[in-house]
Amino acid sequence: MSRQSFIVMVRAKASGHLVGAWLRAGVFVLWSIGVQAASSIQPMQPVRVVLLTGFDPMQPSVLALSNELRSRLETSLAQSVEVEVDAIDGSRSPDNLMPDLLALMKKKYASEHVDLVVGLGSLAAKFTSAYHAQIWPATPVLLSVVPDEWLARHALPADFAHVPYQVESAKTLDIAEALQPDARQLVVVSGTTDADNAQADRIMTTAAARRSRWPRVEAWHGLPLQELQAKLATLDLHTAVIYAGEHRDRDGRRYVPYRLVAPMVAASRAPVYGLFSIDIRQGAVAGAAYDFDENGRLTADAALAILRDGGQANGRQFPALPARCTANVAQIERHGLAVAALPADCLLLNLPRSLFREYRVAMLVMLLVLIAQGATILALLAQRRTRRRAQAEAVARRSELARAARFATVGELSASIAHEVGQPLGAILSNADAAELLVKASRVDHAELEEILADVKRDALRANEVVQRLRALLQKQGVTFCVLPLDETLRCALTLVEPEARRRNIMVDTRLAADHVEVLGDRVQLQQVVLNLAINAMDAMHDTEPGRRLLTLESVLLEHGVEFSVTDRGAGVDAALAQRLFEPFYTTKEHGMGLGLSIVRSIVEAHRGRVSVASRDGGATSFVVWLPRATR
Repeated sequence: MSRQSFIVMVRAKASGHLVGAWLRAGVFVLWSIGVQAASSIQPMQPVRVVLLTGFDPMQPSVLALSNELRSRLETSLAQSVEVEVDAIDGSRSPDNLMPDLLALMKKKYASEHVDLVVGLGSLAAKFTSAYHAQIWPATPVLLSVVPDEWLARHALPADFAHVPYQVESAKTLDIAEALQPDARQLVVVSGTTDADNAQADRIMTTAAARRSRWPRVEAWHGLPLQELQAKLATLDLHTAVIYAGEHRDRDGRRYVPYRLVAPMVAASRAPVYGLFSIDIRQGAVAGAAYDFDENGRLTADAALAILRDGGQANGRQFPALPARCTANVAQIERHGLAVAALPADCLLLNLPRSLFREYRVAMLVMLLVLIAQGATILALLAQRRTRRRAQAEAVARRSELARAARFATVGELSASIAHEVGQPLGAILSNADAAELLVKASRVDHAELEEILADVKRDALRANEVVQRLRALLQKQGVTFCVLPLDETLRCALTLVEPEARRRNIMVDTRLAADHVEVLGDRVQLQQVVLNLAINAMDAMHDTEPGRRLLTLESVLLEHGVEFSVTDRGAGVDAALAQRLFEPFYTTKEHGMGLGLSIVRSIVEAHRGRVSVASRDGGATSFVVWLPRATR
């Protein structure tokens, strides 16, 4: 190895050792930084809140606020939340125990960090104002449910905030005056604690300002429950009772105030008014009441605002807890009072059970369905009425048209009718001449004269019969359905046809074999059917040889009805055009109107029958009418 190569090798080894040293140093530095960073990370401290209550901690107001406070803070803050509840119950803790309570509190919280103290009630406000610097130095305090009267008399430290709370005695009296306009006596029920007396004094002061409305005002302080019930039982609707709350009676018995409401209401014959929503739920009639749950939400929102501002209270005043009109409808109705006298925005509780209240949506849907059904029924009735009116008008028009068609038919028979009437009239004239000659003769033959008079009478009756038949056929009358013997009806119609048939040299063949079967129908309309069919048959035989002209009227008894037909010996009817014969205004006659057969079909259908046309052997055409038999 040359010297130069050796020097290169030594330098390479030295360079490798230097790189390794630098790598080891970098790893050490990174490890040191990680250890320092890990040692600097500490778990987030929980938010600690002390709830100091001047009431029994098991009262609904304290429980509602405690639950709402814990729930709001847990859902709104990133840290965990610890809420510690301590009680200074004025009804259970005499003043001589305050030094011991202070020493206990100082010892309890000496080693604990507290972020916020929430005080409930004037007793808690008094305690925290006096001792918060010793127990919770530099910790903000939030007061709630402390009457404005107390706050007006006491100056709060700078790091105190509060949620305003004003007892609305005037609003409760307004509600009582509205529900009991005739009442003139006011009774205020309270206990013997300072809080009870303060509440009662506020109500008494408000009532004193309305002396003209409440000339008699009494305060019942600290009555034991049985005595209180006995006195309440002597009252009537001329008295209003306001329950200010009773924590302790004169005998030293302690109560949870809202638990006295139900036994008071059960015994009282006068309405009892309350100041809290729980009193109304327990049976009080009404009041300008405070809701514990709503107070919990407002206080929790205020506490959350202070914590988010870094614990800055600085004498802040948050939105006040409102007192809302609340009423127990069942108790109002029990005393016979009017719910309508309450303010329009009053919250109604304990509504009597009813289908509409419990199933409002279902009842509204049913009501809408019934309205829709009713509207549909009314529309259908209106449509039915319109349809019936139209049907009646159609029947009337059809009757007028049928009558017009009868006039036209009689017009076609006018020549034969004139002949039928003229013959008896001519015979009457001849007999009259003969009778005149007999009378002028010297000797009167009475037998011959009687024979002449008999002929005159017979011919007169014959002419009168023709006229009467025409008159019955042409006069305007309503459609009258009655039970008719079919064959007799056909014969009557035939008597009007036969003279015209003789005039046209047409033989008439009658084959009536219905055996006195009766149908339900109108006599004139059925006769018109026969006349129309007979005249059509005679018109059809206009070009038939005189010796072959034959009109056949035939009736046949069937199982469920009776059938009669009018047959001619004319040119026949094309099968393709047979059904069109009954269409209005369709005619094969040169001067025809096309209404005769249409009227025939409408009359037959009105009699629940049917009419058809058929071709017979030898080019004859037969119109067949089927009618149901009448049932008796």
